[in-house]
Amino acid sequence: MRAPGWLVAVPVLTGAAGGAAPLAADLLLCTAALVTAGLLWRAGGRLSGGPRGWRLLSLAVLLGLGTSLFAGLLLDPPPEGVFDATGQLVQLPAALLALVAVLTLLSPGRLRRGGARLATETALFFCASLVLAQVLVVGPAMRTQPLEGADRIVLEVACLVTASVLSAVLLLIAASPGPRRCAGALLLLAAATWATTHGLAIAGEELHLSALDGAAPAGELVALLLVCLAAVRDPGAHAEAPPTRASSRLNVVGQLLPHLVTVAAGVAYLGAPLLGADPSPAATIALLGCLSLTAVHRATAARVEHRVAARLRRSEAYFRSLVRSSSDAVLILDGDLRIGWAAPAVEPADGPGLRGRLLPHAVHPEDAAEVTAWLTGEGSDGDVSGLRCFRLADRTGVWRVFEAGVSDLRGDADVAALVLHCRDVTARLDREHELRSLAFVDPLTGLPNRAAQRLALAGLLAGADDAPTDAALLLVELHGLREALENAGSEVVETTLAEVARRLRATVRGEDQVARIGTELFSVLAHGTGDEHDRLAARCLAAIEAPIVTDAGIVDLSGAVGLVSLEPGLTEEQAVDRAELAVVDARSAGSGSVRRYRAELAAARDRREQLREDLVGARERGELALVWQPIVALDDQRVTGVEALLRWQHPLHGEVPPEEFLPVAERAGLAVDLQRWVLQEATAAALTLPRDRGELKLAVDVSAAHLAAGTLVGDVTAALRDSGLPPERLVLEIAESILEVDALADDVAALRLMGVRLALADFGSGRSSLPALGRLQVDIIKLDRSLLSRVDRDPYSRAVCQAVVALAATLGIDVVAEGVETTSQLTVLHSLGCGYAQGFLLSRPVGLAGLVQLLESDTGRLWPGLTGRVGAS
Repeated sequence: MRAPGWLVAVPVLTGAAGGAAPLAADLLLCTAALVTAGLLWRAGGRLSGGPRGWRLLSLAVLLGLGTSLFAGLLLDPPPEGVFDATGQLVQLPAALLALVAVLTLLSPGRLRRGGARLATETALFFCASLVLAQVLVVGPAMRTQPLEGADRIVLEVACLVTASVLSAVLLLIAASPGPRRCAGALLLLAAATWATTHGLAIAGEELHLSALDGAAPAGELVALLLVCLAAVRDPGAHAEAPPTRASSRLNVVGQLLPHLVTVAAGVAYLGAPLLGADPSPAATIALLGCLSLTAVHRATAARVEHRVAARLRRSEAYFRSLVRSSSDAVLILDGDLRIGWAAPAVEPADGPGLRGRLLPHAVHPEDAAEVTAWLTGEGSDGDVSGLRCFRLADRTGVWRVFEAGVSDLRGDADVAALVLHCRDVTARLDREHELRSLAFVDPLTGLPNRAAQRLALAGLLAGADDAPTDAALLLVELHGLREALENAGSEVVETTLAEVARRLRATVRGEDQVARIGTELFSVLAHGTGDEHDRLAARCLAAIEAPIVTDAGIVDLSGAVGLVSLEPGLTEEQAVDRAELAVVDARSAGSGSVRRYRAELAAARDRREQLREDLVGARERGELALVWQPIVALDDQRVTGVEALLRWQHPLHGEVPPEEFLPVAERAGLAVDLQRWVLQEATAAALTLPRDRGELKLAVDVSAAHLAAGTLVGDVTAALRDSGLPPERLVLEIAESILEVDALADDVAALRLMGVRLALADFGSGRSSLPALGRLQVDIIKLDRSLLSRVDRDPYSRAVCQAVVALAATLGIDVVAEGVETTSQLTVLHSLGCGYAQGFLLSRPVGLAGLVQLLESDTGRLWPGLTGRVGAS
């Protein structure tokens, strides 16, 4: 706090007081006392909120002013040279109240923490002050006139009270927190000034020193000024702040002051006889008390020092044990990076220790430059922070890795060093290396796995952005592993994969990466120019197709390779996606094929993805419809049945062929829902067809997904119930490729019990279906178009068809030729005895209205060359 402006005028007034008239000096002192009392009262309210401390001191100032005015106005002054006992007596109440006020400012808790040492120092200061008072004040007064009785008692009490006030203020300095010591020092100066002024006033009266008369008002004004400054600077009894240099010095002065005053008292006591004055018995007793208290203080200080030293030793031993037992290592470095202290965890057992060595010379030579740059702050504007790793030799001489953080305590006067907190991370790094091996290495072949391949690919593509490189990604797909697993077992497959990995690694260049990224899939990140990548793919296929000798025999494999060039700007995901499209294209081309990525592959994939997304909700949007293809009896050339076929009119791509969107529907899980809808719509529409020449059969395809779902029987039952179509009119066509479905036999039996007829479709397109005819009871065989394509010009195909027709006749099964497109095919089939046919030659698939028109024209006859045929509308 800043002192009020009126305090600046006090020294000026103080200097003028000596030369002013006595009345003017008294008025000035009265005004200063009143102002000081008001300021102290205000400070007491600010700090303590009640009439304590500074407010009691304010009352003491007012009491002193009142008693002085009372003595000056009502009592006659004593003759010159006579001790003014009454004047001293009237000041005692104010001094006692000031003593109480100072004691009130003290904190009891801090007094208790001061202990015996603080009490001894205060008592020593009190006794030394009494010695000085006896020698310098009482002695001169006794020499000029004998003081007996009440006068002597008043003088001795005044000395005691003055010494008590000074001791209380000294106690305030020693027992107060750091921020309050400055206010205590000012208050001590004020008390000392007041005591000196009154002591000199008494000595001046007794020694007839008239020159001291003018110094009394000036001393009192200075004392009032110092009291005001102390009140202004006082932060309160509970103020806490970090220790400052000024507060530390005041603490030292507070501890030394009792001894300095004791020395001054001894000098004054011994020098009194030289000036012709004998010390009083009270002075002698007080001096003996000083000597005794000095001894007590020394003993108390020794006990405290011993207790502190023991506590320090225990604390040092405690922390030394913690440091020694800690797994973390601590290094303390000076400004030159020289090791001043090293924890036992990093000290070698034999040979020279680390202490005294430069840290850059102690670490691994490869880490020295980095450690020096880190700890000297090079390149970081002198900032020493962060974590670094370096290697230090352990007790056996093995290099171990330490992770270190630094605390820069060079600005701390107690440490003045860099402190490195080191942790041995060697085991952690070893575990991380093992985990990295598990995460990035295929355990069977020892090759990098998919994650490692992705990291290498990302790094290669990042380098290609800066400097284009001729590199390519090859995906090598193995064919034949499943057969080897079924025939020879998993151990042979593992041996085979390990041999394939060895061969591929021996085929590529040293800088190329071979990785196993799937059960049957390897990848190669290859470098080269021109057609080297294609030649490498051919060599990889040759290495795979070479026979592999195992304990269980020879394993023959084949493969397909997809290849994509790594162009600048290509991302990791795009490169992998293109390579997968290329290998799918190579698989479709057959084993031993190599295919490069083409933009058409991505376009086809994107079209499939769009169809998959658009197929959801296509039925609700009215994009799906049924078309009907007639089935004609060859003996009377009339339509005896129709096959319901699903069509999709896409709003963007137009009419999408069934062979394109039905596989998409199966992969998307929509096939069963679509076929359920076809059953419902077809059975309902069949009842609206003309019935002039008997009731037409309705044929509907059944997919493998519908059979696998286990809902076929229930869906057929619901469709027949909702539409009212007789079960005998419904024909379910089961493709030859799904004869191996487990639930097929049970479903066939249930459907036949319902009266539904079954047809074996696509007969002759795959493996022989003849064994299935003995297990399943079917009503119709539909010859596949692939078997009929050469029946009119290939004797072998004609013989096969004739055999099937004969077998069907023996079993009582109807035969329908599917995909008839020429009159010669129709003529041959008729001659072979085939009963029914359907195809573009007879009629393309038509809508429901076109089918009705076809059935109503020419009494339902449908034969090539007949008039009245309708188109596909």
